[in-house]
Formats: sequence, structure tokens, C-alpha cells
Amino acid sequence: MMFLVLAAALATAALDRPHAAVLNVLQKDTMGCDPAEVRAAAVGADLKRLGRVAGSEVVLASLHQPCLCGNVNCPYLVLRLDNGKPRLLYSTSGFRLTTLAAAPLPTLVVRAHDSALITDETVAAYRDGKYVDQTYARVRGDNGARKPNDVPVRFIAGASAATLRGTASTGWYDSYAFDAQAGQRLTVGNAHAKGKIVVNLLGPEPAGPLTVVLDRPLVLPKTGSYHLQIEVSAENDVPYSLTLAIR
Repeated sequence: MMFLVLAAALATAALDRPHAAVLNVLQKDTMGCDPAEVRAAAVGADLKRLGRVAGSEVVLASLHQPCLCGNVNCPYLVLRLDNGKPRLLYSTSGFRLTTLAAAPLPTLVVRAHDSALITDETVAAYRDGKYVDQTYARVRGDNGARKPNDVPVRFIAGASAATLRGTASTGWYDSYAFDAQAGQRLTVGNAHAKGKIVVNLLGPEPAGPLTVVLDRPLVLPKTGSYHLQIEVSAENDVPYSLTLAIR
């Protein structure tokens, strides 16, 4: 009975300005929550003041409503409390967000769960009226080792092939990014490692994951950005090398 009374009180209680701003944003994108869950998320949001820009206060809202959270990652919103409707400066999700001192607003460091081994880290900075992602990295949970999400493939002027070298193990892959045109042929070959090399290729939407067989050309289906992931079937990191050719 007490729970029902409390729930009814939360449903009708007036919200202060920051929590009302959270509710305003969530009502535009409910993320699959019903109206009662949306309001509960706004009421229960943890708020942190980040500073002021353009005469308006900026706050960070941490949301914990189960219908908003996936696995261990929950949403974070950065809101500028302008007169009238609030302005959403940034939206992300993760299990932890920390701040680093910067002017006029702090830099955000977001950690998100990817797997039992890997955490994804995003660093966002305030630029030109909004927060913009600056860097992405993957961090190992067991030893703190770090890898960038993507390493750009560099081709020597006039060349159509590049040698890729790194270290990888099971679940701890390297990712390389490159742009290509539909109809071009990609070949990954000349592979060397003390363990089986596993190659995955993510194409631009809606191409999605593509199967790559070593030393066998693959016709690329779409024009856009591709991400080549190199993993080695080994418990510990081992060095590898291979050649990526696009013709």
C-alpha cells in the first residue's frame, strides 16, 4: 500500500527545472518506455552541474530506469537549461562517466561495457555549442591495455596495397579503417602469425559484416567506409603481419 502511495506521489509531483528538462527530452524519444517509466526515469535521474555557457546552466543527467538500460550500460544526457525548452548537448550510454577539467565545460570520459574482456572508451569535448566525440579506444579489463577503435590504413602514393602489422589475441583484435568504392576487389593475404588469423570486415550500412577468406579476392558491395578486424587465435598477444590490397 505504501509503495502505491509513493508511486502515485511521484507521478503527480511537480519537477524542478533540471528534472523537468530531462523529462522533456525523454518524452521526445521514449526508447521503448511507457509514460510512467519515462517520468520515473526523469524523477530518479542523478544530476551533476557541469558549468555555464551562453548564460545558461549545463547539467549532466544519469538515468537508471531499467527500460532505458541495456546490459550494464545506461543513458547519460547533457542538457543546457535555456529559457523555455532545454537544449540537448550530448547523449551517450555507458556504465561510468567521469569528467576532466576544461573550459568552458569539462571533457567527458565515457566507459561502456562491450564484453567480459573489453570496455569501450569515448572521450567527448565541448566544441562550438555542443559535445563532440574526440577519441575512441578499447580497454582490456585484466591489464588495462588500450587500443584505438580504428587505425587508418595508409597507402603509399600510387600503391594499392599496404602491409599491416600488430599484436592480437582471442577477443583482443586490431581494427583498420579505409574507404573504398563499390566493385573494387579487396584481398587480404601474405598473412603471418603464430596462430590462426581471423579476419572480419564490417561494411557501410546496410552491407554489414562480410566474410573474408585469406588470399581470396572479395568484391566490395558498396561505396563507403570499411573496418577490417584482425584477431589471432591465441591466449596471449602474438605479433602478426599481412597485406591489404584494394584494386
